[in-house]
Amino acid sequence: IPALIGLGVIYYLCSEEIKGGGLGEIVLSLRSVLALAGAVGLLVIRDLAYMTRVKILSMGEFSWRSSLNVVLLWEFASAITPSVIGGSPIAIYLMKREGMTLGRSVATVLATSLMDEFFYVLVVPLLVLMIGTDAFIPGDLSSTAEMGLRVMFFTGYAIHCVITIVIICVLFIAPSSTRVVVMKIFRFPGLRKWNLKAEKLTQEWMLASDSLKVATRGMWLKTLGVTFVSWTARFLILNAVLYIFFESVQNLEVFARQLSLWIAMLVSPTPGASGIAEFSLPVFMQGVAVVGGVVVLVWRILTY
Repeated sequence: IPALIGLGVIYYLCSEEIKGGGLGEIVLSLRSVLALAGAVGLLVIRDLAYMTRVKILSMGEFSWRSSLNVVLLWEFASAITPSVIGGSPIAIYLMKREGMTLGRSVATVLATSLMDEFFYVLVVPLLVLMIGTDAFIPGDLSSTAEMGLRVMFFTGYAIHCVITIVIICVLFIAPSSTRVVVMKIFRFPGLRKWNLKAEKLTQEWMLASDSLKVATRGMWLKTLGVTFVSWTARFLILNAVLYIFFESVQNLEVFARQLSLWIAMLVSPTPGASGIAEFSLPVFMQGVAVVGGVVVLVWRILTY
């Protein structure tokens, strides 16, 4: 169903381009072949980096095979659940199924989320210093639409910063306070029957938090490093796809536009942002690249 939604939007927006022979106008060249191979290679690098991150954060509990199973099923879950929910709840179940305790699974998923937030929080100001804030906002829009996108982007960035602080507090600064809050919640009428399970969960949570707090600096640097590799590869896939159709690409600007597009995709109520992503990509690339239905189709096939 999510795939059908996405394909339906592509057809609705770009039917004339596809019907008019847009697919037949693609010239097969060495550049386009290498670009397609590069896009597929980046897809592989993305998942290998995700797998390595899960392996590192499991602290020896997962084999490479278990880490691969978790990553592939996590990606699948993210594709079939609304973006506002994401695949994290499924990832907790997957890690528990692979032999990790529930509390440690929750802590590990939060640790991966923390690394993801670090990537966004650090890369945005870096790109602002390099190419300015205007590079994040689509061109050729009305002043009202442009202002709305600016507010959305900077509000989204602020929320990412807040989430980063909250996860740090929950995992490292005040895990015991988090446990107290959770236990108080499960003392409410209607929730008391799960009180013992909540107590076991919070005990496991505390143990996992303690192990993460004493993890070496090297482990965290490796985890942050593979997170940067995975997210950079994820976003560069579009750059590679554009090289299939165009001789030159504004690489930094395309990367920056994807960071702002990501905010829009995160609040999508549809599974895997299907429909929203296909509709939004041509809009967010205005002024940087001419993105038509074929480009969107190849991009979504590779990333979704």
